[in-house]
Amino acid sequence: MTRPVTTSLPAAFDSRARWIAVASAALALVLVASMARAADAHGERQSLRAPSDFGARVLARVNDAVITGLDFQRAFDALSADGQAAVRQNPRKFLTVLIQREVLYQEARRAGLEEDALVRERLDQMRRAVLIDELSRRQQARAAAEIGGDEARRYYEANRAQFTSEERISASHILLATREEAEAGAARLRDGADFAALAQEVSRDEKTRDRGGRLFVVFRGRLSPELEQAAFAATPGVVTGIVQDADGFHLVLVHDHVPAAVKPFEAVEAGVRAKVVSAHGEQRLHEFIAQLERRARIEVNGGALADLR
Repeated sequence: MTRPVTTSLPAAFDSRARWIAVASAALALVLVASMARAADAHGERQSLRAPSDFGARVLARVNDAVITGLDFQRAFDALSADGQAAVRQNPRKFLTVLIQREVLYQEARRAGLEEDALVRERLDQMRRAVLIDELSRRQQARAAAEIGGDEARRYYEANRAQFTSEERISASHILLATREEAEAGAARLRDGADFAALAQEVSRDEKTRDRGGRLFVVFRGRLSPELEQAAFAATPGVVTGIVQDADGFHLVLVHDHVPAAVKPFEAVEAGVRAKVVSAHGEQRLHEFIAQLERRARIEVNGGALADLR
């Protein structure tokens, strides 16, 4: 159903002008997105490192409005980690985006869009979303404040498997088609042949042959059972005996063997605490919502959804 045209809009602000404004807004968003894509991932979001007086600084004036350092910081805090990294690389470009956003905002107000029925409906939905999000955030913050100093340690001790690095090896291999070929290769290695050079010469594994048979880092479960058993039992620096599996006959040289190990609590403490805080916050929020539902008068008309597909 087509919405009626609202009479509160100035006549000069026709549909063509509105499309131009929408396209301009999209351009501003694309600029922010392109900045984020240009940056490498920088892990978690972080506050902007700025002088103590930065928030009070006037960065730009747009007609009667000013863009302050505080405006810049708030916009920065809303970005993803990649977006924040991009801003640190080019803060002037991000200020340009904020200026473009301000001129668009001023034009939207001048055009009377605040009185448009559809715009007012969308603003109301955004207001509801912000209030819901803030209430949820405060409930989760209260939950985080209740967490004792030893809860992270208790979670770590109860879930040590989550913090255990897998057993792994780095190795090279030579794949041959017959046992005779494998025995000939083993003999050459015993006579002092270089393993990588021999792999490049005779190995039938096209994926690893050109790099001297290197398999790089290998975890359990990545090789055939026969090859895994021999490789993980091998002494680093010593070529294994001939290993046969469905692919053929292998000679394996293990360069390094790192056993499985539990990471020290100190190395993962920040991540463990974040996990505990998140879980506790989610639990508190669910309990809070359930409490509100019990207090509310809720009537559900299930039949209204019966024919929805």
